[in-house]
Amino acid sequence: MRQRRRDGSGRGAGLGPGRSADTTNGVAAAVTAPAPVADVPVGAPAVIARTRTVAIVAKPGSCIACGTCVDTCPRDAITLEETAVIDPLLCNGCGMCVNDCSYGALALAEV
Repeated sequence: MRQRRRDGSGRGAGLGPGRSADTTNGVAAAVTAPAPVADVPVGAPAVIARTRTVAIVAKPGSCIACGTCVDTCPRDAITLEETAVIDPLLCNGCGMCVNDCSYGALALAEV
């Protein structure tokens, strides 16, 4: 490990006695400032979510609420009201419901 010399040169050397932090002596002073702080809401997620593929009811007029998609969904992401309602947080975009819908009401989309 390199030791600091008496004249102040070497690893970890300061400016030394009689020297000032200016550029006339060829020494530039380091300026430290606090890191910038972003205005992030308190409830914001720590990770920004990427877009992902999920099933959607692309043609609500075609959905007759037959329940085939509800029975097919392995994640129980679909419920029936007047039409199928798909929870995008539960849906993993596997497309099984889209393939089994006889009426073409469902489609995959990126959200």
